[in-house]
Order: sequence, then C-alpha cells, then structure tokens
Amino acid sequence: MKETKINDIERINAIILIIGSILVIAVMREFKYLYSFAVASAIVTLNFRFLKKILEGGLLTGTVKKVELAITLPLKFLVFAGLVSVIVVYGDIDIVFFLIGLSTVFVSLVINQISGLWNPVVKRRQKNGA
Repeated sequence: MKETKINDIERINAIILIIGSILVIAVMREFKYLYSFAVASAIVTLNFRFLKKILEGGLLTGTVKKVELAITLPLKFLVFAGLVSVIVVYGDIDIVFFLIGLSTVFVSLVINQISGLWNPVVKRRQKNGA
C-alpha cells in the first residue's frame, strides 16, 4: 500500500508539472516564468525520486548500512542545495514561480491525501488487495 501511495504521489507530481507549465506559459506568456516553474518542479520531483530510492535501498529492506546512509543522505542534500543555489544565483528566474515549482511535491501530497478521503473504494481495494 505504501509503495502505491508513493507511486501515486510521483504520478500526481508529474501531472502538476505538465499542467502547471501549460498554465504558466498560457497566462504569463513569457519563457522566464515557465523556466522558473518547470526547473524547480523538476528538481523537486527528482529529489523525491532519489529519496524514494534511498529509502527503498536501505531503510525498507531491513539491512541498513549506517555508513552508506550517513554518506548518501548528506551528499544528496548538498547536491540538491548546490543545484538550487546555482540556479537561483546564475539563472534568469522569477523567484515567485521558482518557489511555486518547489512546492509541487507538497501539493501532490495534499491531493493524494484528499483523493484517499474522497475515494473510500480505492482505499479498501489497496488494503484488501482486491
């Protein structure tokens, strides 16, 4: 069930990335805003995917290698922070649309939880495996 929710969150996030990019270019009609939103949303989507892989590889299998985990998580964080820093400093971005793009995983989580409340049949199927 948990893997299904994580996959649903990734799917919803990809949909938000596509629909949000279309809406941004349709409303703002400038590439700078599309670039800001799409790059931030893609970075957060990749970050979510990498965290999922790290968790599946170490924590969920039961064989946690503390040294590997102590190196992997901080290294991933440094790469993520460095990437965001380089884009903010050197990229021609609009900070508001960049921050909106960074919040797409949060929006995906909210949509996933709300859809679970509205669709009890789907919830039962996931629990019972039917």
